[in-house]
Amino acid sequence: MKKLIATLLVLCMLVPSFASAEVIREESPTLTYEELENYVDTLVDAALKSGETDATLANDAYVVQAADVSLTIADEKLSRDTAVLAAELGQTQACPRGLKLGDSLEELMLAYPNDNADLLGTYYEAVLYIDGEKPEATAGFVLRDGQRVTQVNHTVYHWTADGVTVCGVRYALDQGYITDITVYGLNTTEDEAQAQDSLQALSDAQETHEYFAYPSDANGGMAPFGREDFTVGGLDFVDLTPETAVSAFGQAAVDEWTKDQAVGFLRLMQWDAVSAVFLYDANKSFLRVDTLTVSGDAVECARGVRVGDMMDQVMHRFCFNQGTTTETAVTLYGDGVNAPYGVVAYSETTATITYAAAIDDDLLGLWYLTFANEGELQTMRLTLLAQ
Repeated sequence: MKKLIATLLVLCMLVPSFASAEVIREESPTLTYEELENYVDTLVDAALKSGETDATLANDAYVVQAADVSLTIADEKLSRDTAVLAAELGQTQACPRGLKLGDSLEELMLAYPNDNADLLGTYYEAVLYIDGEKPEATAGFVLRDGQRVTQVNHTVYHWTADGVTVCGVRYALDQGYITDITVYGLNTTEDEAQAQDSLQALSDAQETHEYFAYPSDANGGMAPFGREDFTVGGLDFVDLTPETAVSAFGQAAVDEWTKDQAVGFLRLMQWDAVSAVFLYDANKSFLRVDTLTVSGDAVECARGVRVGDMMDQVMHRFCFNQGTTTETAVTLYGDGVNAPYGVVAYSETTATITYAAAIDDDLLGLWYLTFANEGELQTMRLTLLAQ
């Protein structure tokens, strides 16, 4: 947990990572076939210089393990004339744009064009750009699981006499950092119809705007948590009823009533990784939701936050860096007593962010996020308090 505390304190001193789409487009050119070809030539030269030329057969492919690079080739032995089918980069080998394993998504996005700064698309993918036409076109797109980008592809479509070479650089990511870089496709071709279908599919995907990436700011400049952020699974938490909860999560595995002297009745409903408590008066007339807890990563809450997200990623989507720091707590903004405010408190094994916002004159809303395991979000709890 000491590492978690240190991470948070360093976080409060970071500067913004993203530039505008216009700046990215101006400063970062599209990937080209020539750029990839020259890059792979340097990898081959380095491997030959080191004497690593013999390939081993792995998964029906010949692979040469060179200096921090794994080259998939078409022959049993590497030479300057050998067709390189793919190159998987190791920890220290930079890609054509200078990126290495461990670099951030923000750095990756700045290294290439991006006409889609908000990552408009579907829950699972978004097209960054499409540029050019025959004899050479390029495209960039991301694969994602909600707010979590899992893969970024930058692809070149290069027309030749034998068809179209579809090659590029593929980046795998986890928790916002590059975990794998593969250069692929330089010496393989497909027919023109396939390539055109692929480009058309990307063009069609550009027209889908049903999901987007929530903005973030590593300098804490986002808006504080507010009334509009009381969301869970696409529903307004404040207006949540048992019926709307069932429509979102299905039939509850547990549905129990308990008499309560202060209110009348409490109704506990539980689903897989979600539980909610609803308030009823003495006549069992519905009053409002009281509390909802999320312990699984299938449900998005405010600004796309999910269980499993890291603390820095969550904090970047909200205001911070406007309060005070002590040995056991950080006030992110506000005074930590009167809403709106954001506070982080620590125990020996966890850290909990509390965001507070007024719903109306009579109701206070709180959102608790508990982190463990070096800053990974474990549970989220939304609650309403009479005031």
